[in-house]
Amino acid sequence: MEWNQRLAAVRKAAGLTQEQLGELVGVTRQAVSKWEAAQTVPDALMIAEICRQLHVSADYILLDKEPEEEAAEETPSGVPDTCPCCGRETSGGICPACGYALPPAAVSQGPLYAVVGALAGPIRQDQAQKIVKYCGLTPEEIERLNEGYQCTYPHNQLVFCRGRNARAAQWVAAHLGQVLLPRIVEDRGEEEDLLRVKPDAMDVMPLEQTRSGGLGFWGTVGAVAVGIIVTLIFFSFF
Repeated sequence: MEWNQRLAAVRKAAGLTQEQLGELVGVTRQAVSKWEAAQTVPDALMIAEICRQLHVSADYILLDKEPEEEAAEETPSGVPDTCPCCGRETSGGICPACGYALPPAAVSQGPLYAVVGALAGPIRQDQAQKIVKYCGLTPEEIERLNEGYQCTYPHNQLVFCRGRNARAAQWVAAHLGQVLLPRIVEDRGEEEDLLRVKPDAMDVMPLEQTRSGGLGFWGTVGAVAVGIIVTLIFFSFF
């Protein structure tokens, strides 16, 4: 797969049209179309902005790999084999099940969080679909949540997932926010009854903000290096 094909694949996995990506990075739909057709190449600064908006590294887009130094810090094996959001097997830069951008990989430093939510009644079908997709729960586990719904009165809070890093918790909560009212609380291994009544640890970000993120040191270095290479190739023709 060439760099332009990876760009198109990551854009689609993020649920963006060419026009929407263009709006995020300040170019026209036609410009994005030309990139994905390999008719033109964005400069280094534009590559950095594209990667920031798509929450993926320049090394993945341009070279189809992650820096060894960054990967070693994120996971002992160097390549995450499960998604830190839904827990399903994955490979490459995007989880095929829930669309979570990888890396960061499954192992993360810092506190862990749980996503809980208040319900006005048993889980509806549209809510169940989101919970299954983004939390990795099975239909049988959804049934068990429904069975335990009355037991949470008067709080009516259910724990949808726990043990997520901050970025993964935001990704899950942002998508669940389309069908219910999720909260993010810090998860220190407490019983679920305690998680349900804990105060919010952070605000749930809008969905579009979860797709934005820092490029990271090695991603920035990669983007700048590619820009220099492109410039040298350009001037070699003159």
